[in-house]
Amino acid sequence: MRAMQRLIPVFAFAGLLLTPAVAKETATPAIDPAAIQVLERMGAYLRSINTFGVRASDTIDEVLDTGQKIQMSSDIQLLVKRPNFLRANIETDRAASRQLFYNGKTFTLFSPGKKFYATVPAKPTIGEVLTNIEAKYGIAFPLADLYRWGNDPDDIAAIKAARFIGASKIDGQLTNHYAFRQEGIDWQIWIAQGDAPLPIKYVITTTDEPEQPQYTVNLKWDTASKPDDATFTFVPAEDDIAIAIVPLDEVKSTK
Repeated sequence: MRAMQRLIPVFAFAGLLLTPAVAKETATPAIDPAAIQVLERMGAYLRSINTFGVRASDTIDEVLDTGQKIQMSSDIQLLVKRPNFLRANIETDRAASRQLFYNGKTFTLFSPGKKFYATVPAKPTIGEVLTNIEAKYGIAFPLADLYRWGNDPDDIAAIKAARFIGASKIDGQLTNHYAFRQEGIDWQIWIAQGDAPLPIKYVITTTDEPEQPQYTVNLKWDTASKPDDATFTFVPAEDDIAIAIVPLDEVKSTK
């Protein structure tokens, strides 16, 4: 999911506000502060929700050696309780299902089908554990950008072009649709209208590859969710098997 990983830092900012009709790209696109404010408002709202659930349905293009694109999909359910509780249930159309648990003290990766699980000590906050787990073990938490929006305003410099496309309805939800461009990536986002400016859909296109693979995700939010703390701690069954996660630097040293 290379496009997704490259996009994470920039979702909180940028935009060129145009009329609702799709306009032709100009030779020297600008960045409109009004659209920056829209994304800043979305990021601020996300950070203000202490507890929530999200269900995401996504598709991603994988490019074969022949250049043909193959589309794969997954269904993700997230539970978040800031600042230090996180859980994800992931079902894909190809790989075995897996679950991720974080309770402020430990991080656990569990494969229900194979009964394997691995638990490691974890950093004390969601932001820290997402960065540490990916850097140390190569495990990317799904939809990690939802927790990072708005944390690095310097990434506004990465935006090369942006525009407001217009109002759109996604699964009955009224949204505003924006399109953005940066080096190697085009991305679009649909933000809910009204007092709860949540991201409802986004699309990422990798433009520096000839096949231009895409990643698309639709989000359904539950901001009334109130999970208890026990939900975020993995408790193995008698027949579950503990295994070790090998850090990336140890994997590289054996090659």
